[in-house]
This record gives sequence, structure tokens and C-alpha cells, in this order.
Amino acid sequence: MSVRGCALAASLVLAVLAGGRPAAASPPTLRDGAAAYSQGRLDRARAIFHQVAVTRPGEHHAWLWLGVVEFQRKDYGRAEQAFGRAAHLAPQDASVHLWWGHSLAKLQRPEEAARAFERALLARGSLKVYDLAQQALRAMRPLPALPVAGPVGQPSRSGPAAPAWVLNLDSYRTLAKHYNSSLSVVESDAIARAILGYSRHFNLDPRLVVALIAVESGFQPRALSRAGAMGLGQLMPGTARALGVNPWDPVQNVYGAIRYLRGNLDQFGWGNTHLALAAYNAGRGAVERYEGIPPFAETQWYVANVTSLYRRLMAIRGEMSELHRRL
Repeated sequence: MSVRGCALAASLVLAVLAGGRPAAASPPTLRDGAAAYSQGRLDRARAIFHQVAVTRPGEHHAWLWLGVVEFQRKDYGRAEQAFGRAAHLAPQDASVHLWWGHSLAKLQRPEEAARAFERALLARGSLKVYDLAQQALRAMRPLPALPVAGPVGQPSRSGPAAPAWVLNLDSYRTLAKHYNSSLSVVESDAIARAILGYSRHFNLDPRLVVALIAVESGFQPRALSRAGAMGLGQLMPGTARALGVNPWDPVQNVYGAIRYLRGNLDQFGWGNTHLALAAYNAGRGAVERYEGIPPFAETQWYVANVTSLYRRLMAIRGEMSELHRRL
């Protein structure tokens, strides 16, 4: 779980402007739009980027910025069009494909979104963009066949009674191997037992834990992020120390991830899964400071990735609680 304090689009878009050609003498310029965007003046930023795109239609940065603003305004249709134009102009810009993929995902076009994320992996971009594309693809990966018949468990605080597969240890062995085929039988069994056992202990839905681990690490026990996050749940060193766990031990890492997520739910409320996940990614302080999901693209995408995968796992049973419908 890495703390990313970068501004919403600065890490993926603003950097491409630094060191570039001088700003034009007459307004508007991309820098003017970027300044308005960084100040939260989305309407003003949109107007500037739209004007630049119209007057300089071959400038892919203008279309990229316009798409970013439209995305933040939740006009995903216009965002997708702008990102598509930018991708046509600059097919080797990985950040364009990353944004394009997320806009397509918002429009419920998963196959196209997956292709955009795959192009982001192949195009020129930062290692961070590569990691974010990998994370998005893990969230969209088709799920394996799991048992759905049989008796159900008892209702829990997190929702109504679960179907048989949710209480079946083999389900979590299957899911762990699905995301990481290199796991041994012993490793997949230990991870499965940890997910199911500690989820029960902390009264969490193990499907949410699976979604979190799948997005965070793809069930790679030795995963190490560029920010220093470690293991299955990508625990930062300070968090691991505070929880008293060895992050390189898969069982202890699962324990730490579940305990930390449970603490976030206790702090922000059991109906605020979005905030608990945002705090897992960006830190509790960021969620408190912004009184909601922080305005960081990476955190917003992370929450969307985990919740979308969680919804798909929930859908296997054919019904959702009202809490989960709000995800």
C-alpha cells in the first residue's frame, strides 16, 4: 500500500510539458490550462484546453489535457473522445492509453479498455505508468470458475449470507493460483487459509480482500513497489512495523493488510468502503484532509479497480446487499 502524494494529473501529464518548447506569446497556452487545473478551476481549464485543441488540432497534449479535465468532470464520453484523438496523434504515449483505458472502463467497455491498457504497457512511458496499467489489467482479468451451489453461511456485518464458494477454502486456493500460477501448492494453501481465516476474525468479506490483493500485487508474495511497498498487500515499511508483521511472510502480510483495512473501515464507517480503500492507497491523513477520496488520479483509479473487481466477485452469487450496490 503506497502513499502517493502526487497531484491528480501532474505525474502523468504535467511532466511532459516541463522542458518543452517555450509557451506561446499569446494566450491561451497549455500552461495556462494546467495552472487553472491545479487550482481546481475545471471549467476554466476545460475552456482553455478546448480552445488550444481547436486552434492546434495536431497538439496531442491539448487533447490529453482536455480528456483529463472531462474525466474529472465525470463526462466520460467526451473524455474518451479526447483521449482517442490524443492516442491517434501520439500512439506511443503510454499515459494517453492509460487515461483512455480508464475512460473506457467507466463507460462499461471492458474489452476496449483492456486493449488500451495493453497498449500502455507496450508504448513509451514511465515505469509508474507501466505499473498502473498492470494494476488495471489485473482488476479486469476474467475470473476462474468457482462453485456457486450448496449451503450458505450466516449473515455478517458486511452483508447478507454468502454462497458456498465464499466459505470454501478451495475457492481461495483457486483464486490465488489464477492470479499467480507460479505459487506452489503449499503457498497457495497458506495464502488461502490466511485470507479466509483472518477475514472471519476481523469480520471482513474475504472477496474484498481478494480484490485488494489481486490489484495490489497480483498475488505475488515478493512484490516490491518502486515506493517500497512489500508483499501481497503491498504494506509500506512503516505500516508493517506498526502492525508488527514481517511483510515478506505471506501469512503475516495478509494479516497486516486485513487488519489495516479493518482499521480504515472502523475509522471511516462500514458503509464507506470507498474511503477505506482510498486510505489504504493514499493514507488516512489524505482522506481526512480532502474529506473524501483524495484528488490523485492513482488513488481514484485504485479505488475503481478494487471495487470493480469486488463487484464481479460479488456478482458470482447473483445478489448484492444495498451496501455493495453503492460501490
